[in-house]
Amino acid sequence: MTHDLGEAIRQTRKRLKLTLRDLSERSGLPVSQLSKLENGKQRISVDLALKIAGVLQVPVTSFLARPRATPQARRSITRAGTGTLHETRGLTFEVLCSDFRDKSNLFWTVTVTGRTLDETGGWRSHSGEEFLQVLSGSLELHTRYYEPLILNKGDSILFDGEMDHGYVCAGDDPAVLLMSNSMISPHAADVPVPHEN
Repeated sequence: MTHDLGEAIRQTRKRLKLTLRDLSERSGLPVSQLSKLENGKQRISVDLALKIAGVLQVPVTSFLARPRATPQARRSITRAGTGTLHETRGLTFEVLCSDFRDKSNLFWTVTVTGRTLDETGGWRSHSGEEFLQVLSGSLELHTRYYEPLILNKGDSILFDGEMDHGYVCAGDDPAVLLMSNSMISPHAADVPVPHEN
């Protein structure tokens, strides 16, 4: 896979008639590092992919994921307020786009009403990564290795789901979040529904 992504960089660069030196000067990355990336001898990180994609004017995902052998045109729509609800102490999870098969992420709208960790079910953890963005209200995010963090409307965070974490409503109104959990397994059926700890 590393070689395939390196080849994608090389082909895009050549299509734009850029040399490795041109790409180096525009991206600020050493020619030697770019050569290793193109030859599959170095894994590409998100930061590197962003720099290279910006110069080559292509979506960064072009260099972060292998394209499918057969392009797919799938989609899943959840109309406002129609997602399946899972309620736990101090938290309501609305599942979004649940009928999309073989997805690599789960998506939720989460409403946090509990004012303490006990009121929201305490610590929780899971495999994969968790992303959340505050849509309204204020959230106090607790994580095992960091001080509690206040996130306000528009703020977002990405963290390892294996790290114990918990949510607390930090304002007068409930905190409403857009949340995404990456899945290790490509099958949604392998991922448990949120539950009280």
